[in-house]
Amino acid sequence: MKAMVLREYNNSLAMEEVADPCPLEDEVVVKVHGAGMCYTDIKIVTGELHRFIRLPHIPGHEIAGEIVETGKNVKNVKPGQKGIVYSIIGCGGCLYCRSGKENLCINTRRIGFEENGGFAEYVKLPAYNFCPFNSSMPFEKMAILPDAVGTPYHAFKKIANPDLAQSVLIVGAGGLGIHAVQLAKQKGAYVIVCDIKDDSLELAKKYGADKCFNLKKESDIVSAVYDITAGFGADIVLEGVGKETTFSWSLRCLKKGGTLVVMGYDSVNKVPVSFLDMHNNEWKIAGTKITTKQDLLEVIELVDKGIIDPVVTRVIKLGEINDGLDLVRKHEIPGRVCVKID
Repeated sequence: MKAMVLREYNNSLAMEEVADPCPLEDEVVVKVHGAGMCYTDIKIVTGELHRFIRLPHIPGHEIAGEIVETGKNVKNVKPGQKGIVYSIIGCGGCLYCRSGKENLCINTRRIGFEENGGFAEYVKLPAYNFCPFNSSMPFEKMAILPDAVGTPYHAFKKIANPDLAQSVLIVGAGGLGIHAVQLAKQKGAYVIVCDIKDDSLELAKKYGADKCFNLKKESDIVSAVYDITAGFGADIVLEGVGKETTFSWSLRCLKKGGTLVVMGYDSVNKVPVSFLDMHNNEWKIAGTKITTKQDLLEVIELVDKGIIDPVVTRVIKLGEINDGLDLVRKHEIPGRVCVKID
């Protein structure tokens, strides 16, 4: 099969002919039709996440396609079925897996990280990780559900579930943020969005954002957020950038007793927090890690019913992945970039 292979960090992926994957007795092989791209892929290519990667490596953790082969023990799915790949391979036996929190598995492996991913014609995975869907939506749009849609869905469901008319501040209107807008509006929240690009903010408005701020044009974003929340601040902040430059002011936008959820992250530079401010304001800061399989199945249902629209604004071919990575690296387009593999 053809695959885009990373052989050296900080270098381009190379189109190579590699061996077709062969399923073990509890695995399936999926023909990849769509593979999403996000900034995590940049961190993999640059070596920032090298402790999880073994070279040579095929990245790609947002995958949709159809089953072409099954192992001898696989009974619940069959060749020809369309589906999405749940990227986290839990051990099945630890406390977290047993309680439906396989995203926190202490022995986790992940497709596109420890295991080869979807920047290829085929990928193999445990049958458990294949999530069927019946939607007629294009594969390239369905592919982004596990991360771009699943991460904010998990954040709202498990960590900071907004009540009707509460205010939600979304920092960064990228692949995560644009779906967080849709999910927050479904909850009936008042949604404020911050970004540095007008086209991303326009897209956020299209999907229901009530107020948008361009951080390059707004001199005092904290005061602006307080002004439109009657002086209280946002009930929930979803921080999708994960850098000190955004975290420092986004935390100050938070209402007393509010919750800030970290969706984006910087794996190199640490972000300081004032314990005095945490104490005085009873702020809660929480992380969120992708999604559980159950959450992903619920996300698929939301898309099947037309409640959530997966936002893919650029579709590329397998051999154009390096160009796609450049678009992601430079934040040149709003929404997600996705690979379409025929």
